[in-house]
Amino acid sequence: MCIFIVLKYIPLMKKSFLLSIFLTCCVIVIAQGSYLPLGSNVYHYLDRMEIKTGMMNSFHTTSKPYDRKMIMDFASKVDTGDIDLELTRMDEKNIEYIYKDNFEFDEDENIERRERGVLGFMYKHPANFISVETPHFKAALNPAAYIRIGNEFDEKSFKMFNSKGFELRGQIDKWVSFYALFSSEQGRFPNYINQYVGNYKVVPHAGYWKEYKNGGYDYFLSKGYVTLSPSKHIQFQFGYDNNFIGNGIRSMFLSDFSNNYLFFKINTNVWKFNYQNIFAELTQYYPHSSDGLLEKKYMAMHHLSFNAAKWLNIGIFESVMFSRSNHFELQYLNPLIFYRSIEQALGSPDNAALGFDFKINFAKHVQIYSQLLLDEMNFGQEFSVPGKGKFYGLFHPRKWWGTKFASQFGIKYIDAFGLDHLDLQLEANIVRPYTYSHMDTTTSYTHYNQALAHPLGANFKEIIVDLKYQPIQQLYLNTRFIYNNLGENSKTQNWGSNPLHTYNDFVNEYGNYTGQGVKAKQFYVDAVLTYEPWHNIFIDLSYIYRKKKSEDPKLSMKTHFVNVGFRWSLPYRRYEF
Repeated sequence: MCIFIVLKYIPLMKKSFLLSIFLTCCVIVIAQGSYLPLGSNVYHYLDRMEIKTGMMNSFHTTSKPYDRKMIMDFASKVDTGDIDLELTRMDEKNIEYIYKDNFEFDEDENIERRERGVLGFMYKHPANFISVETPHFKAALNPAAYIRIGNEFDEKSFKMFNSKGFELRGQIDKWVSFYALFSSEQGRFPNYINQYVGNYKVVPHAGYWKEYKNGGYDYFLSKGYVTLSPSKHIQFQFGYDNNFIGNGIRSMFLSDFSNNYLFFKINTNVWKFNYQNIFAELTQYYPHSSDGLLEKKYMAMHHLSFNAAKWLNIGIFESVMFSRSNHFELQYLNPLIFYRSIEQALGSPDNAALGFDFKINFAKHVQIYSQLLLDEMNFGQEFSVPGKGKFYGLFHPRKWWGTKFASQFGIKYIDAFGLDHLDLQLEANIVRPYTYSHMDTTTSYTHYNQALAHPLGANFKEIIVDLKYQPIQQLYLNTRFIYNNLGENSKTQNWGSNPLHTYNDFVNEYGNYTGQGVKAKQFYVDAVLTYEPWHNIFIDLSYIYRKKKSEDPKLSMKTHFVNVGFRWSLPYRRYEF
């Protein structure tokens, strides 16, 4: 408490410097556990194993990314039979893959997985280019590369993308862990991504960028963090990365779509509970003009996950987005109190939201999941109809502009129709107009001009069908179909689709509905065939078809794109919006 009182009264630069020293000292003493990068195939392996057990994991899969130590603990329990699960040959190979991917937590009995290496120092462990392993220090260094070339048939243009850098992770004395990824990226993208950049002034998933060779983009995409743990049940993380809360393809709470951001995370996993707090510094708006210091805003959120039964998980989510002049609102650092009560006590104009989620596993083949986010709800405005009966409004809501919510419902079916490792997923998402928006970009649910939740923003309905098939351990087929019914803003009217726009310029006070405005229908399908000849080295062949038909002909667009890619240590990247 004394630390925060002192910090409140010192200049911002000194405050940042002292905070860095404080966190560094904490790292030296109590850090533990790096995290598995989002997008790895291991997430699907773990998802399958949890559904096949018919019970919930001890590390609560709703909060992502996953801690590598917890992954290994779960995989080991499945492998040794501590968790009752009938494994197929493919499951056993995928567990073996998890062991190789997390060598720093591999037990002595798995020493036979280690190899002599190439030239005595490369690939001593199958998953890592260069690795060091001593009783007190473990580290791995890998090249991080992504090369993709293809052709966009409708535009009759050649597209290329390249990313090059390195990935580093390590552990000291089993208590200090760190991770860093640095990459420099350049590329030319299909037409619909170029349209997105034109509309939002930013490359999807990225931040600052500059022009590159005839319509391309050049930018850095890096991340890094340390983790801290005063006990085996409590873990801290401080770094620059993304987070994801949910069990679906999309998230109504927090997704990994936007650029990375600075955050401090507290994760408490005890008994049947997992409680996560995230405090983050975000960028209000990126004008893509001359260089200059960008204005900041802040986010505080927490998510409580509870395994109510072996087959049932329920969760509560709350967040607040706010802006202060060069400082964080210290009252939001309280990890337990409801943010709405603080907001009201402060008399602030901050943007608070409340959410609920659940997940059910049954029949050892099926998982049902859902999310509901309430951005704003005024029952008087929505259901109180002047001059009508007492209950008239319950059956005839007024569709007030400020009734803002987002909902998701999905189902996963693994080993579909009795075919091993054929997995299907169906997901439906609905987001009301003006959801995630606020008075301006200082409190909207955005970061660096990009949505923090669903990439489409608001005012849409969506259906997703996802098919995954793994015929052999090194070969993956993933096909995804997405249909969107959109309502977009016009040049002069805000119908509630873009969270970057203020909600004060809404068109109609009542009579609003999802899909209002400039109506559009959008169909997206991609097919990705991936072969992994060596651990963490991938070859991709992918096809994308996207068609958008809008009431405004200028917004209509069709895309045919075929490309071949090579990846080293990096997950496959989708641009599905």
